[in-house]
Amino acid sequence: MIDPDLLELRQVSRHFGSFRALDDVCLTVRAGARHAIIGPNGAGKSTLFGLISGTLPVTAGSILVDGQDMTRLPVHRRVELGVAATFQHSSLFMRESVLENVLLAVLRRANGGLGGLRKVSARPQVLAQAHALLGQVGLPTRHEVAAAALSHGERRQLEVAVALATDPRLLLLDEPAAGMSPGETARLTELIAALPAEVTVLLIEHDLDMVFELADTVTVLHLGRHLKTGTPGEVRASADVQTAYLGTVEVSS
Repeated sequence: MIDPDLLELRQVSRHFGSFRALDDVCLTVRAGARHAIIGPNGAGKSTLFGLISGTLPVTAGSILVDGQDMTRLPVHRRVELGVAATFQHSSLFMRESVLENVLLAVLRRANGGLGGLRKVSARPQVLAQAHALLGQVGLPTRHEVAAAALSHGERRQLEVAVALATDPRLLLLDEPAAGMSPGETARLTELIAALPAEVTVLLIEHDLDMVFELADTVTVLHLGRHLKTGTPGEVRASADVQTAYLGTVEVSS
């Protein structure tokens, strides 16, 4: 049985010399949640993302997934535990096709290695899985196009497909709507909302319209500390959030 709290942060801190980017943050993310992290610039959001994804080491505290301590684990071991991430800066293979990018991720998950791409014709189930993932993210007809030829929004969709190829339980999204047009953001929001319930989503995002449409739980960081966690309605109504995050301007509903 899966613990109702899939991700748990226990008094997590990250210091850069004397600067405390994150200080004593405690947080739980429920299995199956669509959980958003928001806050003004300098709140510590990107640092928190790095600590959970494994690209930054913690200074103090513990990070657990489904009760397993992954605080000191490298990125590839976190992937094995079911943690996948997409980042602000693309990590796609730009010269390869859309399909090849997903195939590489599927083969890595299956321990086939990059060389297995040459033998994919002998593994029809791998090819079928890759096509299914492209259909899931709305790119079923773009499989032959080079990743470099995709629009910004389509690259984000492809990055989600690549992350899903690792069969994650926890999908981390770092500002997925950054640089997108309203139409692209709407498509991405629909894509994330349609993900299976067994995939827990934790996203950092500046687009509050996207956050309040998509998230069932919102956590607000301020100056490296946890300020509030609640439903979108509770966060909108919080005087502390309005003061610390948006000054005296009320968050629109």
